[in-house]
Amino acid sequence: MRADRLRRLVDALAQRDYGGILMFDPMNIRYATDTTNMQLWNAHNPFRACLVCADGHMVIWEYKNAPFLVEFNPLVKEIRSGASFFYAVSGDLGDRDAHAFAGQVEEVMRAHAGTNRRLAVDKIQIHGLRALERAGFEVMEGEELTERTRAIKGADEILAMRCAHHACESAIAEMESFTRQNVPLGGVSED
Repeated sequence: MRADRLRRLVDALAQRDYGGILMFDPMNIRYATDTTNMQLWNAHNPFRACLVCADGHMVIWEYKNAPFLVEFNPLVKEIRSGASFFYAVSGDLGDRDAHAFAGQVEEVMRAHAGTNRRLAVDKIQIHGLRALERAGFEVMEGEELTERTRAIKGADEILAMRCAHHACESAIAEMESFTRQNVPLGGVSED
């Protein structure tokens, strides 16, 4: 399933003649890497990023103390840190941090996309966008690419969705059964 998802992303890059796609959206990072890390927090304060290059090379910028969340996936070829340039972390130095991050992206793209400077980006903060453009990238709309790619489901993904659906229904049935039996007796609280 992981390899199929990566192949779909790489095929989508080739169809659009993009050198890579840089993802900040936690859903897209999950799709590409099969990893999670503080999804809600990351949606509010982006500290993770994932770059998939046209040749299939995949890099994740992970929270610096959590590389173990990615190490299980052999499709992720590099684990880096330093994708944070939101205000709560960078303060008034967001431009500096975004410039450093764009330098890392440029290094990877030069090695794995050659002279192709067309880089799709799904969601990015203004400092990051400007830094990528200053580095010479032609920033393209990445959300269209990820939405269309994620819409395609393989047989394994459909089975995984059915399994997750069943697990959810079973858990809810268990909670309902417990509640119906025990709440009327008292002594049950949210604690």
